Amino acid sequence: MALPRRLWWTALAVAGGCVTAEEAPRVDLPVVVDTSGVTPATTDLGYLVTLTEARLALRDLRFTTAGEVHTASWSVPWLGSVAYAHPGHDQAGETLGELPGTYVVDWVHGEGQALGTATLVAGDYTAVDFGFDLVDASAGTAATELAGHTVWLEGTAERSGQAIRFTAAVDAPADRELVGAPFVATVTGDTVGRIALRLHTVDPIEGDTLFDGVDFAAVDTDADGMVALAADVPASDDAVNLLRRALLSHDHYDAELQE
Repeated sequence: MALPRRLWWTALAVAGGCVTAEEAPRVDLPVVVDTSGVTPATTDLGYLVTLTEARLALRDLRFTTAGEVHTASWSVPWLGSVAYAHPGHDQAGETLGELPGTYVVDWVHGEGQALGTATLVAGDYTAVDFGFDLVDASAGTAATELAGHTVWLEGTAERSGQAIRFTAAVDAPADRELVGAPFVATVTGDTVGRIALRLHTVDPIEGDTLFDGVDFAAVDTDADGMVALAADVPASDDAVNLLRRALLSHDHYDAELQE
């Protein structure tokens, strides 16, 4: 499989008037779903939230390194001005690996679900980025709850002996990108294993949950123990906005190289 041009990390040597170009080592690694981050979570309002369904539509994973890009002071006629990345600098991340395509990820039942094979250039990685998608309701998925949405959740929220069953449909804005979810790994041409992608109901660093601020009892206006959180349910506007903000944040995702 040819490495996409934007992922080339070109080493140039100029000697005796000759210019040579060498492509850096690269490796193909499977990307799979890791469901271990979806655990029962106690929110700031005291609800114990347990997810029984959690599906999310995403696209075009990009694996990046924090690197400073330098532009050579000379140019090669057939390449133009040449830029090359140096991993390890505290600058904006540079894409060195990718898995293009659109995917529906099952974060509850999809342990080990294979998303595809990513191509990565050898280097030190710090993050993974991806775009959010809307599932096309006309593409044969109209029978599923996720159709027309980005995220579909089902679960229970328990507090003071009361259990509320909930569903939640969350839509990402058009072309919304998630940038900077942790992916700390060193990849060489000899690296083997897989990349595990995770959603965390509890932020591993700060301890915030996906459902902080959501008052399920307040949304349950008829007190029947069941609530639907969606853009077309006026009573749930605040809850949907809180969920959207958390679900579109890099704080609740990460990836791990498992060798």
